[in-house]
Amino acid sequence: MDSAQRARRLICAGIAMMAASTTVRADDGDSSGYLSNLWGRTTFNGLLRNDTGFRTTGFQNYNNQGNAPFQHVDVPRQAYVPPALSSQLLGIQLLPQATNWNVPIPNSAGLIHTNDTVRRDNFVPGSDPYLNYQEYRASGEMNVSFTDSFRLNIQARAIFDPGIYNSFDAKDVANIQGGIDGGGGNRYADTGKAQYFQSLGRNGGKLNPTEFAGRQYLIDFPTALLEYKSGAYNIRFGMQQIAWGQAIFFQSFDVPDGLDFRRHLVLDRAIEEFSDKRVPALALRGTIQATDAIIVDGYVQKFQPSVLPNPNTPYNVIPSQFYKPLDNYFTGDNDTRLSYGIRMKADYGNWGYSALAGSRINPLGVFSWAESGINKGLTGTNPDGSRYGNLLGAAVETAYAAKLGPDSPLCAGNLYNPTTCRLYGSLGEALSHTPFTVGPAGVYSNKEYFGGAGSVRLDATKTVNTAVDEFAALRDVYASHVDDNREASNLLNTFFLASDGSLRGNVQRDYYREEVFGLGGSYVIETENAASFWNQFIVNVEAQYTPNRRLTDTGLSHAGDKTDEYIITVVGERWYRFTPAFPAAYLAFEYQHRSATDIVGLNLKGYGANSGTFGVSDPVAFQGNDYSGLRSPKGLKDVGANYLVFAGFLPAPNRKFVLEWAFLYDVQGGLLAQPLLKWNPGNNISVDVFYNYVNGHLYGNPTNNVVRAISFADEANIRIGYQF
Repeated sequence: MDSAQRARRLICAGIAMMAASTTVRADDGDSSGYLSNLWGRTTFNGLLRNDTGFRTTGFQNYNNQGNAPFQHVDVPRQAYVPPALSSQLLGIQLLPQATNWNVPIPNSAGLIHTNDTVRRDNFVPGSDPYLNYQEYRASGEMNVSFTDSFRLNIQARAIFDPGIYNSFDAKDVANIQGGIDGGGGNRYADTGKAQYFQSLGRNGGKLNPTEFAGRQYLIDFPTALLEYKSGAYNIRFGMQQIAWGQAIFFQSFDVPDGLDFRRHLVLDRAIEEFSDKRVPALALRGTIQATDAIIVDGYVQKFQPSVLPNPNTPYNVIPSQFYKPLDNYFTGDNDTRLSYGIRMKADYGNWGYSALAGSRINPLGVFSWAESGINKGLTGTNPDGSRYGNLLGAAVETAYAAKLGPDSPLCAGNLYNPTTCRLYGSLGEALSHTPFTVGPAGVYSNKEYFGGAGSVRLDATKTVNTAVDEFAALRDVYASHVDDNREASNLLNTFFLASDGSLRGNVQRDYYREEVFGLGGSYVIETENAASFWNQFIVNVEAQYTPNRRLTDTGLSHAGDKTDEYIITVVGERWYRFTPAFPAAYLAFEYQHRSATDIVGLNLKGYGANSGTFGVSDPVAFQGNDYSGLRSPKGLKDVGANYLVFAGFLPAPNRKFVLEWAFLYDVQGGLLAQPLLKWNPGNNISVDVFYNYVNGHLYGNPTNNVVRAISFADEANIRIGYQF
């Protein structure tokens, strides 16, 4: 019996136990009396909330269309002779340098256009929203105690986003390069207005089966479980969030659940400790108080992936010039896979010990190049009947059609040569088997490509070579391996010019199992001086080790990048009374070291590249045809990633006000600071006012710190809630 079968049997046993428990009724056999008593053991509560985030700087999210790198910058482009095409055009290889991408195609005005200067805003409208975030929320909870040992708990929430951000609409570019096409999978997030909440697999299935989502609304159930508690035993079955972590911002033992980043990314109230972000999943969880000092906690859970923001939404983290990643949650049968784990905690005097072992599917997944599945050539017809394309693109299509067809005996098997043979009936069909699609609002230039790659921790040149190596159809349309950044730039600009605009990239997300092990220890310091700051100071250390963790490769290889990773987290916390006039303040000091990934799980090997963001202000990197600024990542693998956190809260004497703060510092030069003031005016009303200060360029190379990815998000936030 394999592990998945054993897990399913455990879940079935849990269902049977819960069903048996529901046979309890009143002793006198009066069912109506039992129901009346049950109503008296049922409680309800609810919350209405408004969240608003005001942009306070001129920066916008550079992953979205209206503010993409080089949106308002002239970038020169020059086409070059593809090495695989040169001998076809010339009949014989005449120039040694034609074996690489260094022979420019002369521009012939009025005949073939092979060089120009491009600006994205000539094709893609800009945007200037004053709000980063606006959300209305209603949530409720019902708790039914059938007996003292058995209860039902259901939590539901409904969220509405009015969508007032001046977001990009794909229909605005429908008559440029034939518009943004669908195909190859469900393209729900790319071919119309911004989708704030829908989250679908490539087959159109909902990633979270218990949520109901549209473009602007979300209704879901964070919790819907049955709980049985008797003596030392506690068993929960149903939709639930499993929290195994206590650190603010960090996850080391907190491994069961993925995170949902759709609403406010990581910029909500930090001290909530992911409580609004964990993705709920169907699970059977059991906890045993083995002794007075030892607790054992285990779970078996249906795998649910982390949920990423959609393109052109306020906190999108993937460049919108690419299609939203095609999610293989269903097509890879990941919806039937199980994660499971066990944790032990023990306390002995001032000492505490913990350990975990788990087998899970990594919820972030691995991103790689994907076939587009979109059959679209370099020339064609727009929806309004006009033609798109240029003579360079037409020449490439003609050259492709002139090659021997896929049925030719001269191209069979090992006789195939991309210079003289073609694999498909048309260039459009060939492109459908590559990661690139002709379409507007994609990538327009080499510098934009390098900038976008660097911003998401990829190696631009390596991604080009990976695509060429892994997709025969790309070699079939005259792409070839490149030796350096200059050749990669020349290849890219040639393809962009031939498309008469831009190309859109296609990636996919796959999921891999990993084994996670952890050890932890804590100690409560006691001093002779009861007033000492260090008296009752708690130190907690957690270490996680994962062998063969599969990460996204910096070249987007389908195999990903396997590496062993260790994570060490040190947390110091204390309740401390600064003065008798104020209640005690909670203080938390944290440090985390990660050997292979940053705090969101991205590969450290991709750090240090050129991101091309923030108005492309680097005067050296972006001068004319200077390629020195197209910097490949150097990576942080040798030094790892290191983060410091200082957080806490201090209530006012009247308890109506609470001052909170949370600071996340990336030692490579990034800072997220969140001061917050909580006001409780009474009548079940609460008001939170907080500011997110985000600075990813304090010092050093900005692309060496994780904060740079959200440096646009300086914002003032207000949250108003009513509890009923």
